[in-house]
Amino acid sequence: MPYRWRGIGVVVLVLAGMLSARAEEKSRARSGSAANTDLVKQGEYLVNEVAHCSHCHTPQDEKGRPDRSRLLQGATLPIRPKKDTENWAGKSPDITRSGVTGEWSEADMIKFLTTGKNPEGEGPTPPMPVFRLHKEDARAVSHYLKSLPGKGGHKRKEGGKDTE
Repeated sequence: MPYRWRGIGVVVLVLAGMLSARAEEKSRARSGSAANTDLVKQGEYLVNEVAHCSHCHTPQDEKGRPDRSRLLQGATLPIRPKKDTENWAGKSPDITRSGVTGEWSEADMIKFLTTGKNPEGEGPTPPMPVFRLHKEDARAVSHYLKSLPGKGGHKRKEGGKDTE
């Protein structure tokens, strides 16, 4: 009889431990999700309100305003230099996850936004400025840009493979 109570006690303790671990895991997932949401919001602010990336990377509508339905999906640049300038970009790339951000890793994005060098070690093509962001700001920008599906809807490239 005493062994039965000990066995029941062990089972109860194991179940309580499992439930506690599961609750802790869910709590961590929620807080991680909240942290990611905050990072995306910070990146959205930096991209749209500070750096104004949409001015060059978003196509314009018929009134010359950024077409929000194609946000940051690349565009013909609305500005030209007064004199012909070698290596001046006529178009800006898609910087959503269907474009550059989907091709580059987070580390590549952070390197570009903190040092001004892309994965090949080259600087941006004018008129794109060189940014020297703090690492956490660069990380926020990367998370925001990766949150934008771009032209391809919800698919993105990650390490050469299409993912959902």
